Amino acid sequence: MRGKERKINMTQINWIAALQQAASLEEMKNSGMTTIRIGVEGGSVRTARCFSPAEAEALVRRVHASGLRCEIVFNRLWMEEELAEMEMKLKQIQAWQPEGIVYMDPAVFMSAERLGLKDRLIYAPDTLMTNSRDIQEMLKLGVGRVVLAAEITLEEILSIARKTDGARLELQIHGRQVMAYSRRKLVSNYLQVIGKTIDDLYDRRELYLIEATRTGKMPILEEAEGTAVYMESTLCSLDQISQLAASGIGHFTFDSLFSCDAELIDARKACGAVLEGADPAVVKEQLKQRWPDLNYGSGYYQQKTNLTKEDAA
Repeated sequence: MRGKERKINMTQINWIAALQQAASLEEMKNSGMTTIRIGVEGGSVRTARCFSPAEAEALVRRVHASGLRCEIVFNRLWMEEELAEMEMKLKQIQAWQPEGIVYMDPAVFMSAERLGLKDRLIYAPDTLMTNSRDIQEMLKLGVGRVVLAAEITLEEILSIARKTDGARLELQIHGRQVMAYSRRKLVSNYLQVIGKTIDDLYDRRELYLIEATRTGKMPILEEAEGTAVYMESTLCSLDQISQLAASGIGHFTFDSLFSCDAELIDARKACGAVLEGADPAVVKEQLKQRWPDLNYGSGYYQQKTNLTKEDAA
């Protein structure tokens, strides 16, 4: 149906949760999550947790046994000399039989095509998927799904959903959103310039940046594979979830990199309550009271990223 909102059918929506603790599986399922997303050491970046390959394999079995779908995060960038390692790891993931594989590097697409995994790929290039034509071209290549960029407004999201196959679109609706990513070790380089050191720098989640013209704290995460900067607020889509769910977009993601499994479970229940008729403002206030330190916000749903601070004021 084009030009009109589709009727909401919650059973057709794939609710995806990034997992930190295997013990949370049953509660995740009971909250309404339908897919568990797992990070794996050596192949994943910016994930809530990276499991060892042996742990991931066992966890995939547990997820499937619980009746949930499972997706593997395989989104790091690969250098020329690492391509053989990449394909070996991809073959290992193939043996686990996940329903989806999240990737960013085109080299993964080429290997997946040779291995017959193309339709399981989920293309998540951070800031690139901002218009319907780009998305349509990627879908024509045969990937199973494309993840929309965080930097687009609600109006733009709804427009893209009308012009593409929403069943093959994914959108992050909860958690910190990536603003910038570099394969360079930006924090280490900065500390070297100013003559300071920090022990165990990698994977520390309490570090942040403050822009000269702003007061908000933007988390910055350095890993062995690169550095990411995140929005100062935690995206909360309760005010928009009814429109998003009616748009035909088939996959909604909850990220727990800077929170925990319990918070995602609460967020999923909150979305369900709103879609069943609860007042979004009331439900959102309840979520804020339970998690007061997460600084919930609406991301770029209402304002374009190219606005200056003065424009947006």
